[in-house]
Parts: sequence; structure tokens; C-alpha cells
Amino acid sequence: MQTDHDTDAQAWLRPSVRGIPAYEGPKTAADVDVDKVRLLHLNESPHPPSPKAIEAIRDFGDHLNRYPDIHARALANALSARTGVPADQIIFGAGTDELVHFVCQITTGRGDAAVMPWPTFPRYALTTRIGGGEAIKVPLDDGGANDASALLAAINNRTRTVWCCTPNPPSGGMMDETALRRLAEGVPENVLLAVDEAYHEYGRHAGGPDVLAALKGRRGPWLVLRTFSKAYGLGAVRVGYALCGSAEVSEALRKTRLQYGTNSLGQAAALAALEDDAYLQKTLELTARERTRLAEGLAALGLTPLPTAANFVSAELPGDAAEVSRALAERDILTRGWRDPGHPRHIRITVGLPEDTDAVLTAMKDVLEDLL
Repeated sequence: MQTDHDTDAQAWLRPSVRGIPAYEGPKTAADVDVDKVRLLHLNESPHPPSPKAIEAIRDFGDHLNRYPDIHARALANALSARTGVPADQIIFGAGTDELVHFVCQITTGRGDAAVMPWPTFPRYALTTRIGGGEAIKVPLDDGGANDASALLAAINNRTRTVWCCTPNPPSGGMMDETALRRLAEGVPENVLLAVDEAYHEYGRHAGGPDVLAALKGRRGPWLVLRTFSKAYGLGAVRVGYALCGSAEVSEALRKTRLQYGTNSLGQAAALAALEDDAYLQKTLELTARERTRLAEGLAALGLTPLPTAANFVSAELPGDAAEVSRALAERDILTRGWRDPGHPRHIRITVGLPEDTDAVLTAMKDVLEDLL
């Protein structure tokens, strides 16, 4: 006797996955002529990593036959010395993307819910949905930052995780210390508070709060995600890490993480980059300077840039952002709309080199005149 299960060609596929489109991803440097096209759409650093990081990668060549240290102990110890988080409570992954997956795997399953700001990094919602959970999306505040009060109000008895991202993509808004402490105190003790600080270095340079200090008084579980992909310029080697508020949280992440998720080249490069404070500060200063130029240039075109503490600037256009992005792409400048139906006119532009700023402002002026 046949059943619906027998005749369903996708019976092997989890119901929570069936309606999700396959991820194709945006264009990267591998898809274009990087000598011609300006990549201002992925929030990459336009600056190469520290020369010390490059040297560390070169020096590791004779050891590529060996598996990496799954605990990344040298890097964990260095981060522990800087953050005060015990080394065994620092978990690594292939970028924060992978760590988001691990967090969702240990917290959010079928029938559960995760509260998150919106729009934000879409991986929180996607991975929650893959696990069968519900993504409860909470609008940003008027300045483009996560709204602590609204996030707390959205928590219900099915909530397992509350996501927070500061500075927040694609807006660039940053939470202040008061809002972070309110969130840390208000999230129930049986709910994980996960704070994504992928743009941590930019935020601190812009005068942002010490997120770890704001969270350390929290009684319930928490973690902070950071990465070497942004300010450190190591996007290609994929090193992200979770600073866990307790041994219980780090132990839970170890149950789901991949055995060799962080490669040896990445570990060596990240450690060398971490120790080159002077190079990082120079990168942050150059980024801040161009961020100001870009924002002021957009304002001079009649746009209103959102306040940002990250390495990108967003602004609302007088017309469709996707159309403007296509027109800019025809001029060999890649930018990105917010990809949110609620914000069809918002565009995000990565802070690049001075010549990138000049080019995108000139092109934007022409595009706005032609299309709008």
C-alpha cells in the first residue's frame, strides 16, 4: 500500500529545508577582474592583512601535511590575555558564519524560536529556519541600531536564543552601553544571549562600548562572536571565534563544532595579525577617514546616510536600490541593496580606498541623475 511518504519525491529532505533556495552568493574577487571592478559590496577590508600575517602564512608551508590544532591553543591563549575570557571558553570556527550554525544547533529546534533584529546578518534567520525554529524579527531603532527594549518585548516561552549585532549590518548602527546592559539583564536566565561583534574593531575605534564588560554581570548564558575577516583583512582564511560567558556554553559548542573547522594557515595568520597592533590601528584610521568622506559625499548628493560605526555606509535612495546597484555595476562598481522588502530603497556601500570613494561618488551622481 502506497502512502503519501512513498510518493513524495522529496521525502528524504527535511521539511524545514525544502522551501529554502540554494545559496548562490554574491560575486567575489574570483568572479571579476579585480583590476577593473571595485568591490564595494561585501564589507571586505580594501587593505591587505598585516605583513606579519602574510609572513606567517609563507613560513607555514612546510607543515601543510599536518592537521591543524582543533583547539587553536596559541591563538586562544593570545585572545584570552586580551579579553580576560579563559582560553578554554574560546571556540573557533571557519568565520562567524559557521559559529552561527553551531549556536543554532545547540539552542533552536522544531517548535523553538529565536529573537533577532531585522534587517541584520541573514544567517541567524536562515539557520534558525533550517533547524525548524521560528525567527522572530524585531525592527531596528530609528538610528539603525538594535532596539534592546523591542528585542526584550519579543521574547516568549518558546525563545531559546536572542541575537544581537553591534555594529549592525546593513545599517551600521551601534548599541550604547546602557542598551547592552538592559539586554544582558532583561534576557531570561534560561535563554542564550548571542552578540555578534563581527565589526568589533571598527566599533571600538569609533568610541563604542566594551561589550564584554557589559555582559559579564549577566546571570544567564551568553557569548560574543568576533572574526578576523573584517578589520584584520583575513577574509580568505576564515577564522571566527566565540567568547563564551561560561564553561557550560563553550562545552555545548564543542558538541557541534567541526573537528578541523579552523585551518592552520588561518590560525597562524590570525595570531600574527593580532600581535600587530600598529598595523590594525593604521587600518582603522584609514577606514574611519574614508567612511567620513563617503558619508559626507553622499550627503552632498542629497542623500541621508545612516550613522555607522562599521566599514560601510548605508543610505536611503529616492528610488529602487536594486536598480541603482545594477547601474553602478554597469560602471564596474559593485554595491548592495539591503535585500529586505521593508527597505527597497536602502543601499549599502563598503568603505574602500580613496580612489574607490571618488569613483563611487562620481558614479552615484551620474546614476541618480540618469535614473531618478
